[in-house]
Amino acid sequence: MKIAIHGYGKMGRTIEKVAVESGHQVVCILDVDREEPIGGAEVMIDFSHAGALDDTLTRACDNKLGLVIGTTGWNDRLAEVKQRVESAGIACVYASNFSPGANVVFGLAQRAGELVSRFPQYETGMEERHHSQKKDAPSGTALRIAAAVKSGSDGKLDPTIVSSRAGAEFGLHTLFFDSPDDLIEISHRARGREGFARGAVMAAALLRGRKGLFRFDELAFDE
Repeated sequence: MKIAIHGYGKMGRTIEKVAVESGHQVVCILDVDREEPIGGAEVMIDFSHAGALDDTLTRACDNKLGLVIGTTGWNDRLAEVKQRVESAGIACVYASNFSPGANVVFGLAQRAGELVSRFPQYETGMEERHHSQKKDAPSGTALRIAAAVKSGSDGKLDPTIVSSRAGAEFGLHTLFFDSPDDLIEISHRARGREGFARGAVMAAALLRGRKGLFRFDELAFDE
């Protein structure tokens, strides 16, 4: 694939590294102080910030690029983004977390919510830890896990989330179901940015031949 990267911070640089190592070509890098021609790109991977969403969408729609949105904090605009993507006839995939492992946890959380809700003795909660530089709390991943539990349990279970922002932790999410008799835990710990980058590059490849707006898990686990 020929890839354009929007947002060239730590995550953007990791995506560039992973993409090149996987045999893809990075033909364009865009950032606040860096402007390059699209250069025949097929897809744009965006890890900038929510405030740049309009610019990202305009570039993708105008140039008929597939779009991978790794930026969070814009889900209140989902209907608008869907309309723009469909009107432009492009494909777009988004996720609160592009780690394949985290997306497995989303599926496990939904199924666990369905099963555990049958037993009234259980209460549910979640603890999530990230480095001190992470601004949002709870994380988008924590909210997604909680939503999966709530959906799976038909609203009977709604995990309380406790967040901490300290040190250098990349990302640790532990969902638990606690009863007087036992404790069930589902945990995911990121070891670095490479997992997120690999998932984003995988998502870009999965957009080929598609049109419309998709969640990453819809494409990754499509049968």
